[in-house]
Amino acid sequence: MREIAGQLRVPVMTLYNYVASKDALHVLVLDHVLRPVPVPSPDAGPWDERIRQLERDARRAMAKHPGLSLMRHGLESSEAARLTDGVTSILAEGGFSPEDTARAVAALYAVTLGQLEIDAIAVVSGGAVEASFETATGPAHFSRDELFDFGLDVVIEGLKAVLATKPSRPRR
Repeated sequence: MREIAGQLRVPVMTLYNYVASKDALHVLVLDHVLRPVPVPSPDAGPWDERIRQLERDARRAMAKHPGLSLMRHGLESSEAARLTDGVTSILAEGGFSPEDTARAVAALYAVTLGQLEIDAIAVVSGGAVEASFETATGPAHFSRDELFDFGLDVVIEGLKAVLATKPSRPRR
């Protein structure tokens, strides 16, 4: 808060006229960053492509601000909730039961959140995370984007397999 006040050339206490705390400011910034991320409409394609697009767009928006964390304030963010509701709706429209939708949201969130943390570490460490990935990925030299897309594809293909084993449900 001191740094922000210094940049604005106002006393620190002035900021508290606008936001209650540093955490409240963090949520406002998170909402601002996520607000432009669209939830793809049904006419944008099948459920799996819509999920891919939403997750990639959310990651791209967050990647521009590596110090911003969904882990600390994502539950308080109305925009993070809007995107989660969007994922839930897309999955329900795709034919997932409420239980499978909940599992799918958790799996997708884990992949995206994990990648966001890896991205943030890479920025803070000056790329040292790539060196640790290189140990695991060998001579293939995958980028973080390629690894994210792979992880997202694996989860989505797994979700398709789950959906294929369920009795047919009417799609909304």
